[in-house]
Amino acid sequence: MRAPYLRGMELPAPGLGSPTPSYQEELSASQLGAIYSACLLSGPLLLAFTLLDRALVPEDWLPLLAVRAVAALSLAGCARATARPGAAPLPLAAAATAIIAGTVEAALMQTGGAASPYLYSILVVQAGVSTLLPLRTWQAVLLNAEVLVIALGPFALRPPPREHYMTLIIACSYLGTMTVVSIVGASAQERVRRREHQARAEFARHFGLLNLGTLAGGLAHELSNPLNALVLQVELLAREPESGSKRLEKLRGSLERMRNILEAMRGGARLSAGERRLVDLAREADLAFTLLESKLRNRAVRDYGEVPPVYCQPTLLGQVLVNLLANAADAVAGMEQPKVALRLRRDGQLALVEVEDNGPGVPEELRAKIFQPFFSTKGDQGNGLGLWISSEIVRVHGGTLTVHEGSWGGALFRVALPIDARTLEAQESREAPPPPGS
Repeated sequence: MRAPYLRGMELPAPGLGSPTPSYQEELSASQLGAIYSACLLSGPLLLAFTLLDRALVPEDWLPLLAVRAVAALSLAGCARATARPGAAPLPLAAAATAIIAGTVEAALMQTGGAASPYLYSILVVQAGVSTLLPLRTWQAVLLNAEVLVIALGPFALRPPPREHYMTLIIACSYLGTMTVVSIVGASAQERVRRREHQARAEFARHFGLLNLGTLAGGLAHELSNPLNALVLQVELLAREPESGSKRLEKLRGSLERMRNILEAMRGGARLSAGERRLVDLAREADLAFTLLESKLRNRAVRDYGEVPPVYCQPTLLGQVLVNLLANAADAVAGMEQPKVALRLRRDGQLALVEVEDNGPGVPEELRAKIFQPFFSTKGDQGNGLGLWISSEIVRVHGGTLTVHEGSWGGALFRVALPIDARTLEAQESREAPPPPGS
């Protein structure tokens, strides 16, 4: 099941020459997921500390319970907000941090101020921010500064009794030390994340170049048939000029076939993604099919239902379809009665692309692993990157790529992409009955 914070995510421009998402896009998705989990974890923990409130201030614990309940509900709202399209991680992280630190501060002031045992629990808030959230260095600075202002601001406005000064100074030294550790730790973790992202992008580029070589070889093979037919028709036309009208249609057919192959090659071989736009899935499926027609000939069927256009980058989507069809062709190679199906259909607000084969299938225990980088079921013939890159491309489009057992006993790969809301609105307006009297 796809996490709610991935729904409707806007797709930024990918890194140059790589079909994988940019570092900022990966980081934003990770941050939204971490905020979602942290908010769901923090709410119950805040309520659990009601037991300590009751032990410290038996006569005044109910107002604190009300504060904690409001904070838990607010954190649930922050978790829910991660699912909104275009959700910004930093404002949500700042809001959640303010809610948690503010609740701790309210309990601190109600249970003795600088003498309260809650004074040092602010360290837990800082540790949670730096541990649970993947942050850039400047984001760690902002969030830790926010915690310090909330924790120490009330003491600046209303100084504690003199006998509590030393306790407050010690607490401030701990908080300052934790701030330094959190910021340095965030900087170190960011360097690690950037190196990992760069490594994945490099592997993706290498895979793209490998695909380019494969497609170039396929181009030569696919063009040879219509080119031979074209040469034959020209020779016959030279021998029999009077048969020009009969030869003309065949010449046009061969030229059209060559044009389709070149168009599919141009779309499938490009590594840069371009801009997103409304895309006809049937056309992209046909182009992908054209590139692999020699491998799929006499064994593949196409079944296209009515599917509205989807908002995506057609080049990247074409790479996914080519990869899935190539895998299906490999799966049925050498079988007596090979079968491959390419289907398009609509399921509510999702457009589904399914590629099914009657090959050996994917065992259930491997269905989660095949989308991991470098995991391959083809042995030395596979590099383990195709399905991983395909799943990343689908993910940054707000969709999912899953594998199931097909009706023929083989594998069924399903791409689910959200249908653009503007497309649905335009379709509904066309299908709506005219107003009375019009």
